[in-house]
Order: sequence, then structure tokens, then C-alpha cells
Amino acid sequence: MRRIIYRSLAAPGIDRVETFRLVFQARMANEARGLSGFLVHIEDHFYQVLEGPTWKLVATFDTIRRDGRHTNVEVIDERSIPEPCFASWRMRYFDGRDVRRMMNQIAEVTGGQVPRAVRESLIEFLGPELLRPVSAAARPVLLEAVPPSFPRPC
Repeated sequence: MRRIIYRSLAAPGIDRVETFRLVFQARMANEARGLSGFLVHIEDHFYQVLEGPTWKLVATFDTIRRDGRHTNVEVIDERSIPEPCFASWRMRYFDGRDVRRMMNQIAEVTGGQVPRAVRESLIEFLGPELLRPVSAAARPVLLEAVPPSFPRPC
């Protein structure tokens, strides 16, 4: 069992419809291959966590690297894992509109035990403009989200 975390840039012209097509295709392929994980798409940036049997994951990631719908694929973390943390998500999709909800769902699916590499790389990907530290009194699961500073499409 293995986990790969990567980020990339969306190719020019990747709109909401094409993104949903990508997610649908990924879900179908992941179901067939026994892979799981999630994808975050904010503006022109992708962040993905992908888990599964090593040889199937490596073959799938090779296909992902060659996919023309994104560029600058950068592996953030790759490691062996005892079992997948996101097994119930064949390809969960988050568009960054509700960061707090996303972080809470990630914490919930992992039983509050979000792997450190996932937590730290996702926080770095989102950046300080979308997140602020949680106060001790509020005690939400991971982080408290602030509204995005960039405009959102309708």
C-alpha cells in the first residue's frame, strides 16, 4: 500500500465542466483499480492525495503525470502506508469554496488522525490567506477557515 501527494497547475482552458469530467473519470478508474483519495481544485491549482496498492498506484500516477489537463506536476510526498486513510473516497472532490467543511470532512474520514504529511502539505497548499490558526476555545477539528480573498464564479 502506498500514498502519493502531489500538486500541479491546471492547463489553460480547464473550466468547471472539464474539471467535473476529470473527477468522474478518476472515480471510475480508481474504483476499477482499488485506489482512493481526494482532489482539491482552487483557481488554477490542483492538490491530490492518492492511495492504493503500490503497482496500481505507480501506474496510475504515471498516467496522471502525462495528462495534458495539468502541468508542473510536483510530488510533495510519497511513502508506503499500512492501510489507506481515505478508502471510502474513490475520488472526493473539493473546490475550495468551503475550506472549513473540507478540513472537517478530511478529519472525520480519518477519525481525527489526519496523516502528518497530508495535513502539513494541505495547509501549505491552501496558504495563510485561506486559513488561520484555531483558537483554543473554539476547538474545531483542524483549522478554522476564513473567506477566500479572490472572487468566486457563480
